Amino acid sequence: MKMKRFVILAFVLGMAFSVSAQDLATTAKYGVDSVNCVTKISIYREYYKQWEAAKFSPDAASKEMISAWREVFLTGPRATQYTYTNGEKILDYLIRQNPKDKDAYIDTLCMLMDTRAVCFPNDPKTGASQVANIMGRKGLLIYTYNKNRYEEAYNVLKEAVAMDPSQLQGAYIDAYFKSTIDMVSNNKEEKMTIINVYQELSEVLDDNIKALAETETQLVEAKANAEESGDTEAIAGFDKQLEKNEKSININKGVKNNLDNLFQPYASCDDLIKVFSAKMAETPDDITLLKRITTILDKKECTDSKLFLDASKKLYDLEPSPEAAYNIGVKLFKDGKNGEAAKYFEQATSASNNDRVYRAYRNLAYCYLNMGSTSRCRDAARRAAAVDPTAGEPYILIGMAYAASAGSFDGKFGGREVYWVAVDKCARAAAIDPSVASRANSLAASYRQHFPTTETIFFNDYAEGQSYTVGGWIGETTTIRAAK
Repeated sequence: MKMKRFVILAFVLGMAFSVSAQDLATTAKYGVDSVNCVTKISIYREYYKQWEAAKFSPDAASKEMISAWREVFLTGPRATQYTYTNGEKILDYLIRQNPKDKDAYIDTLCMLMDTRAVCFPNDPKTGASQVANIMGRKGLLIYTYNKNRYEEAYNVLKEAVAMDPSQLQGAYIDAYFKSTIDMVSNNKEEKMTIINVYQELSEVLDDNIKALAETETQLVEAKANAEESGDTEAIAGFDKQLEKNEKSININKGVKNNLDNLFQPYASCDDLIKVFSAKMAETPDDITLLKRITTILDKKECTDSKLFLDASKKLYDLEPSPEAAYNIGVKLFKDGKNGEAAKYFEQATSASNNDRVYRAYRNLAYCYLNMGSTSRCRDAARRAAAVDPTAGEPYILIGMAYAASAGSFDGKFGGREVYWVAVDKCARAAAIDPSVASRANSLAASYRQHFPTTETIFFNDYAEGQSYTVGGWIGETTTIRAAK
């Protein structure tokens, strides 16, 4: 077994010198000897399919497959993308079977990815650029196979993000942030790098989620048109696309949550303020830095600090924008100046970042609730829910607005009927957003105590379980329930 391992290793290592010596820009699709290349493709692919059928069992991998694949890669690197996708699997097998030699195989894998980027810069199926995606995968694989090579992975992933962040998959983003933390932990980058990369990747994920949400809207509309025309085949196709799109949204949100968790040890308000204060003192008019300071301090709820107010005002002076208005609104809201804060949050609702738009509407709803403007609170909360349909807090806000209006509501049950719809909203919040379920359930429990009694319901000629429309500005249909 040891002899076999080193024979295979020699085959793979021999590739690095040979392929790097080729002029890939002028290499014909099947190389100089096209007949030999096509023959070797057929041989290795047949062995590969057998290996795949055996679920890539180590016992089913053959030296003949590896040898033929190697020759295809050496003589016809432009022949087919299968050379690279299959090659990844072959090298994965070699890495896992030969842990002592894994770095040599990782080097070969890196060379494989670099060659693919040159030979197939665009996806043959779609025509779209894929170089950033290939480099992102290269960085991920380096980090996955040997975390001691974190610096190499970090540099590759950093370059991939700079090329085109929209091509990066969630796993690449996760690996980039982890390797960034490793760089800082080993004193190869300053702590500010973690903050910068966190902000950069958060924006990438927000953009991904926004784009996927827009795609979902388009697919839903297309499906509705197909349903109207009775095109069952098209409907099935749209259902599959919607399922795939929803999966992608959940993956991006999962990566974002993981990013937040990884960032947490570096995200104490004291740490952030210390690092950001020094940076702002160095370059007080750096708009990019000011945006980063205000965005992260807001996200990490460090908005009580003087730094947040100073950075917000400075940013607003240098570049008045919805984002800058939002930050000032946050500070005014914290100071209890709801009316002034609401004006800034109104401006902030035209921000380009979906997460910021959601927060602006949500905070605007809180301002109106505190000001006693319950109908405007509901309107703002509904707009927040439209921006982020997965968020439960807007429904809690609507429930709170309903409950707050009970004392002034003129209805058959003396205003107690509004607690039915308030509880309905809390239940909706808990159902769609586990992160607010505890709060929503607690509020619902307190509201149930204010339901009309069984006697009151009976004397008003109604019964529990009946449908009931709460009129007035609320205008919602609910179910009659008695206080227990």
